[in-house]
Amino acid sequence: MVYPEVVQAVGSGLSWLCYRNVTFSGGGMSLTVLVGAMTGEVATVTFDGCTWRDGAVLLLLGNAHAAVGSLNVVVTGNTFSDALLSPEGGFPPRTNITISGNRFTVTRLIPRSGLRLGSPSCVAMNGLAISNDSAVVLSGNVFRSVTAFSSAIHVVESSLRVLWRSLFAVLGNTFHMDGGGSTLIYLEGSGQ
Repeated sequence: MVYPEVVQAVGSGLSWLCYRNVTFSGGGMSLTVLVGAMTGEVATVTFDGCTWRDGAVLLLLGNAHAAVGSLNVVVTGNTFSDALLSPEGGFPPRTNITISGNRFTVTRLIPRSGLRLGSPSCVAMNGLAISNDSAVVLSGNVFRSVTAFSSAIHVVESSLRVLWRSLFAVLGNTFHMDGGGSTLIYLEGSGQ
């Protein structure tokens, strides 16, 4: 299935959201998951086997006050070709974000509305904050860049905050950074 090239926000009033084997393409394609508008004792967001290409953006927009008991976000088996994955903001307690088994390739800067990116990146995080038994884990991904001064993971502007029995982990990934001056993880802001 090929998704239309639109700017769209999803998740309002839902406790379960799943995209499987969908292609998102084009610089006008931006999909925002509104975590703060989701409901339920256990809210689940899954992107499985999707293709993101040619400037498409996936924005996981957090809200620490979301009315959910716990939140599970899984991005697995996706292909990002000149596309951007962007988790942003504070997430509610008992959030687990798993980004695993994906393939990222970046050859140019992918712009994202509302975020100043000065260099090409595969994953751009802005103001990401987790607490109270939460985790963000990037594992088993393949990151490839063929352009200079790029980064696989870019923490942009605002700090990365991991508090109260929570975990941020990058493990078991493969990095092919062929451009000169490239960085695996670029921390632009401060960290806590």
